[in-house]
Amino acid sequence: MLPLSPATGMFHLMLVLVLGVAMELWLETRLVRLLQTNPAFPWLWQTLCAPLLRSALMVGGVLFAYPALFGFRTAPPITTLLPANSARFGTLLALVFLARFIAPRVLRLQGRPGLLDAMQGLLAVAVIFTWFADYLGAVSVSLWPGIAASVALVGLCMVMPSLAAGLGHDFGARCDLRWATLGLDQLFGKAMGMVAVAPIMTFYGYLLGLQIGI
Repeated sequence: MLPLSPATGMFHLMLVLVLGVAMELWLETRLVRLLQTNPAFPWLWQTLCAPLLRSALMVGGVLFAYPALFGFRTAPPITTLLPANSARFGTLLALVFLARFIAPRVLRLQGRPGLLDAMQGLLAVAVIFTWFADYLGAVSVSLWPGIAASVALVGLCMVMPSLAAGLGHDFGARCDLRWATLGLDQLFGKAMGMVAVAPIMTFYGYLLGLQIGI
C-alpha cells in the first residue's frame, strides 16, 4: 500500500456528506408536504427515519472515502472487507444507527446534532478500520489514539460542528432575507455542520492508519 495525504479522503467525505444532507433535507420537505395531515409523521421522522438516513449517510461517506481516510492510496477493496455474502454492512449500519438512537437518551444530547454526527462518524471509522487491520493481520493496532489526540477529538466534536452549523444557518438566513424564503438557513446550517464533521473523522482515521507501517 502507498501512503496518501488524508486530504483526499476528507474531500471525498465532505462531498458525500454535503450531498447527503441536501438530499435528506429535500426528502424531509417533500414528505412534510405529502403527509402534513398525518399527526404521526413528525414523530416517526424524528425518531426513526431521520436517524436511519443520517446513519446510512455516515456509513456511505466512510466507505466512499476508504482507503484515503486512513492515509493510504491503495488497499484491499472495500468489497473485500464487506463481501456480499456477509452481514458486516448490516452490522455496521445497525451499530451506527443504535449509537444515534441511544446516545440522545442516555447522554442527553438531544440538542447537539453535530456532536451526534461526529460520534456516529468516529464509530463508523473505527469499525471499518478494525476490519481493515484484521484483513492485514495487524493485531497490535488500537482504536485508542492516545490521551492528547483523544482530548483533541473530544474538543473538536463538541465545538466544530455546532459552530459551523450556526455560521451556516446565519449566512443562509441572510441570503433568505436578501433574495427569497428558500429555506437556505436550514440547508447551509446542516451542510456546514456536516462539513465540520469530515475533518474530525479524517483526523481520527489518519491517526489509526499511522499504526500500519506498510
